[in-house]
Amino acid sequence: MKTHTPSLPAVSFGRRPHLLAPLLLCCLLLAVPARAADPAPQIKPCVACHSVERICRNVDKGDAFWTKTVKRMIANGAHVGPDQVPGLVALLANPDHDKVREILNCPSPDSLKTSAAAVPTAVILAHPILMILTLLLALWVTWQGVNRARFSHFKQKTAFNWKGHTRYGLVVMGLWLAGAVGGSIVSDMLHGIPDAYELHEGMAAVMLWLIAFGGLSGLYMDRKKAKRTLLPILHGAANLLLLLLALGQLVTGLVILGRLLAA
Repeated sequence: MKTHTPSLPAVSFGRRPHLLAPLLLCCLLLAVPARAADPAPQIKPCVACHSVERICRNVDKGDAFWTKTVKRMIANGAHVGPDQVPGLVALLANPDHDKVREILNCPSPDSLKTSAAAVPTAVILAHPILMILTLLLALWVTWQGVNRARFSHFKQKTAFNWKGHTRYGLVVMGLWLAGAVGGSIVSDMLHGIPDAYELHEGMAAVMLWLIAFGGLSGLYMDRKKAKRTLLPILHGAANLLLLLLALGQLVTGLVILGRLLAA
């Protein structure tokens, strides 16, 4: 007699829309902690990406803030239909802030401040320190790439450390990927500061695509050495843009760090 074993229901893990880049990043996303259950059906799409505490910290921001935020979340992949937008914005932007906190089952404002303050300063500083060191290494890798371009395209005699450029270039890419995941985790620990993090996270999303292209194209050229013209140019252009975004991350990161330490 055959027995029928019921299949287990599929488990759904929270996603981070701005980290849904190339498939090679999926393994890193497993490091992101699972989200708590949502306290209100209207915000299911919100808590699929971040904690409810992050929403609770901003219930007093008003209609303009939440309209912009909901649209940005939809652009990042939140499952909110056009017919759901007015109701969601009306809920989050309700001027009766106490009612909103009750609906969302928010912790008290004082406990939110305490939980953010409980994050050790060493944890907050670890991310920017690592990213600054990575940026310094990235500058050396970029300089080696410039030397390569000078030799290949401008026929100038320069010293080019091929092995170092490839090896440390991959180290930089890996550290930037780790920084994206680590920074996101720290952001959750602090329950997020949307007005400070928006630009920082937006640049990180673009950087993930450039990291994937720069790393894969660099590995391909290292493994399949040949005389090329277009691919090295695209590789160099993408990595220069990546370096500029990393410099922008440094500026916005220092602004965020200043706000956290001053809080």
